[in-house]
Order: sequence, then C-alpha cells, then structure tokens
Amino acid sequence: MSQENQDQSAGISELLSKINLLEQRIDRIEGQYKIAIQGMASAQPARYQPESAVNPENEEDLVDKGLIESNIFEYGLAWFGSLVLLFGVAFLSNFARNYLNGPLASLVGYAAVGGVFFLGWYLRNSFSHLSFMLNLSAQLLLYYITLKLFFFIDHPVIPVKGIVLTLLFGVIVAQSYLALRNNSELLAVISLFSALATSLFADIHYVSLPAIAITAGYSVFLLHRNGWWKLMLAVLFAVYITQCVWLVNNPVMGHPVGAFGTHGFNLVCLFIYGTIFSLVPMVRQRGLFPDSIYPATTIINGMTFSLTLLLVIASFYAASYVWIFSFIAGVCLLYSIFLKYRTTRVFDPAFYAIYSFMALSVAVYGYSKLPDALWLLALQSLLVLSWALWFRSRIIVVMNTLLFLSIIIFQMAFYPPVNKVNFAFVITAFVSARVINWKKERLTLQTDMIRNTYLITLFFTLLFALYHVVPKQYVTLSWTCAAVFFFTMSLILKNIKYRWMAIATVLFTGFYLFFVDLSKLETGYRVLAFLFLAAISLGASLYFTKKVRKKAHTETEQS
Repeated sequence: MSQENQDQSAGISELLSKINLLEQRIDRIEGQYKIAIQGMASAQPARYQPESAVNPENEEDLVDKGLIESNIFEYGLAWFGSLVLLFGVAFLSNFARNYLNGPLASLVGYAAVGGVFFLGWYLRNSFSHLSFMLNLSAQLLLYYITLKLFFFIDHPVIPVKGIVLTLLFGVIVAQSYLALRNNSELLAVISLFSALATSLFADIHYVSLPAIAITAGYSVFLLHRNGWWKLMLAVLFAVYITQCVWLVNNPVMGHPVGAFGTHGFNLVCLFIYGTIFSLVPMVRQRGLFPDSIYPATTIINGMTFSLTLLLVIASFYAASYVWIFSFIAGVCLLYSIFLKYRTTRVFDPAFYAIYSFMALSVAVYGYSKLPDALWLLALQSLLVLSWALWFRSRIIVVMNTLLFLSIIIFQMAFYPPVNKVNFAFVITAFVSARVINWKKERLTLQTDMIRNTYLITLFFTLLFALYHVVPKQYVTLSWTCAAVFFFTMSLILKNIKYRWMAIATVLFTGFYLFFVDLSKLETGYRVLAFLFLAAISLGASLYFTKKVRKKAHTETEQS
C-alpha cells in the first residue's frame, strides 16, 4: 500500500506540474493578445517579443525609421523619378526635332511613351505605386506629344488644326475612361484640366466654349457618381478662370490682353456653366462627400459667376444689362421654389432667393437709376420679407435687413433727400417691424434684435422724413405729431417699445425747440410750438401716471 501511495503522490505531482506549465503558457498567450490589441489601437502592427528581445522603445525607433525609409523609397522616389522621366521624354522629343523631320521626331516621342506604358504595365503586380506613377507620366506625355503635332511649333507635323484637336480630345476621353476604370480622382483631374487647356489652345468659339461647358458638366457627374468633391470644386474655379482668360482675348495663344472679343456666345455659355454648377444641390447625398459641399458650392458658384458676369457685361452689355439681370432674377426665384420642395436643406433655396432679389435690385437700378430707384428698392424689401415668411428662412430676413440698412446709408451719404424715398423707408421699416413681431415664431427668430433694428430705423427715418417734407417752422409740430403717433401705437399694440420711442421723440423735439427754433422762429410759431409740445408731454404724463396708479391699486386689492 505504501508503494501504491507513493505512485499516486508521484502522479499527482506530475499532474500539478503539467497544470502549472499550462497556466504559464496561457499567461503568455494572454500577454501576446494584449500586445496585439494595443498595436491595433495605435494603428501599428504588434509583435510578441520574448524578454530577451530588444528594448520596446528602441524597437519603436527602429520601426519608425523603417517606415520613413519605406515611404521615401517607395513613394517619394517614385514621384521624383516619374517627374524626371516626364521631363526627360519631353526633352527627348524636342531633341529629336532638331535632327529628324517632324513625323520621325513625333514617332520617337510616341515610341518613348509606349515604352513608359509598357514599363508601368510590367510592374503592375510587384510595384503597384510605381506602376501608377509611370502610367500617369505616360498619359501626360501622350497629351504633350499629340499637342506638339500642331501647336507651339514652327512647322506643324499635321497642318490641319481640326485633326489635331480631334486627337487631343481622343486622348482626354481615354484619360477619363482610365480614371473611371481605376477609380482614380487624380487621373480625372488631369483629364479635365487637359480639356480646359485644350479649349484655350483651340482658340475657336464654337469648339472652346462648349468644351468648357462639357468639362463643367462632367465634374458634376463625377461628384454624383464617385463623390469627388475636391475635383468638382477645383474644376469650378478653373472653368470660370478659363472663361475670364477667354474674355480678355485669350492671351495664351498670343493675342493682346484687353482686346475683348465680341462673340455673344460668351454670355450663353456663362449661363450654362452657372446652371451646371447650380445642379449640385440636386445631387443626392449617399455618404460620398460631406454635407458642407452643398453650401460651399452654392456660395462659390454664385461669387465666381457674378464676377465673370460683371466682366461680360462690362465688355458687351454696359448699356443693356437690365434684361440680363431680370432674367437671372426670374430664373433664380423659380429655382429657389423648386429647391424648397425638392430638398430638405434650408440654405440652398434661401441663397437662390437672395441672389434673385439682388439681381432684381440691379435691374431696378438699371431701369430707374439713382436716386429714383431707391424708393423701389426700399419697397422691394417688403417683397423679400414676405418671401422669407413663405420660406421660413431666418437667413433671408437677416440679409434683407442688412441690405435695407445699406440702402439707407447709401442714400443719405451720396444723394440729397427725396421725399418719396424718405417715406418709403418709413413705411418699409414700420411694416417690417410689425410683420416680424407678428410672425417671429414662423421665422424661428430667438431674439428681438432684427425687430429692434427696424424700430430704431423707423424712429430716425420718420424724424428725417418729416424734417425735409414740412416747412422749417412746423418741424417741431410735426415731430410732436410723431410722438403722438408712437404713444398711440403703444396703446393700441400694448407695446412698451413704442412708448420709449415716443418719449425719445419728445426729448428730440424739446432739444430741437430750445437750440434751433428759439433762434429762428417768429414769436407766434414759437408760442404755438411750446404750447403744443407742453400739452402733449403733460397729457402723456397724466395718462400714464393715472394708468400706473390704477394698476398699483388693482394689485393691492388682489393681494
């Protein structure tokens, strides 16, 4: 039995030893697992290292250095080498033209391009990034060699411009196809900018301007298909810059700057560009680009379109621009209504509504000229406010207020007072203040700042209008009537703000009476002014004192 007990003890000891070893192995596995999780969190591959390995800090230094060297050799040198190769082949083509005739020199260039294409294809599996850069260089070289068949050389290889333009656009189509097939935004950028460059090189109205329009449309299509918003914004700027270069007589092709062309097709194509980029708010959001692209495109398109339009009008339509801005106002207003019912965004329809009314303001100015146009612009502010109510747009209200104040300041700074303009300001300020107070929930206005702005404007414009419309001896009486008007409005509307305006009017009237009228008015007018102002002041004081006492007495009885 003792021998048997000894054997059992030995077996138990062996089993415990194996369990201990198993626990150690499990601890090591858990340690490796934790290291792997930490490595994934820091976006770096984690490796399990035994205790005898190098220090982790030194290891990170080695990994960082390795990554830097890898990026430099794999990506940096690939870019640099491709750029050097690009210039090398271009210089080779030009060098060949010095010793060979035109067709042979072009064949040498095409052969070099073919070699670059083949090298990129050969390295496609083992060196993908280098292969991509070589293909990119080959496409640029193909466009350059084709361009040199006719343009920027003394003796064209192909003397017919139309044939070379067809070949160039064929290269651009091939670049666009490869960009879509490879899902490469960079290749798409190259193809579209090549198209814009070709439109300038062509130097033909019916070829260049449609090419610009097609480029603009294709960039919006790529935004819809692939979400390439950076490409679309870059093309947006480039399209309007190209149009401006064309308007100053296309100096790229050696024409003198400033000798503007006279082709009416410029305006038509400009409207086409603006319309194309205005379609961006209709592009459905599928998570391919940020939501901020909608307002960014709308604002940038509006600004660049406006600047280019000013250049077109200054060149061709300086005497007949009213119909242009009237057309823009009508189209933008209809488009704002369309966007209101087709999209859930607030900014886009509001922007086009504001742009429409700004265009209408320019048309009104062109039709009536200043200062007669100012009273129409002031009344137009009421139309804009009604539109803001319909759209429930706080943006339109704010912009309309700023434009209204700008019109008032402009009129007072640069033009003599005109009675109908002055009272148009008064009516607009009064009606706007009442409408905003009436519909502030619909406009989602959180404060009374906009309404207070209109009330302050009403106060000063009413005094200003009365000062210029009545004879000087009746200014005090007219301002006293204005105070009565404000007191009456405070009673009808039960609004303390009109009461404060009435008190301020009485103070202004008293100041004017003592410091201006006393030295100018005859005794009869002076007595009448004093008595009338005193009667209004004392009557208001008695009324409001009685009202305050009655209110206090009521509160005392209730308590």
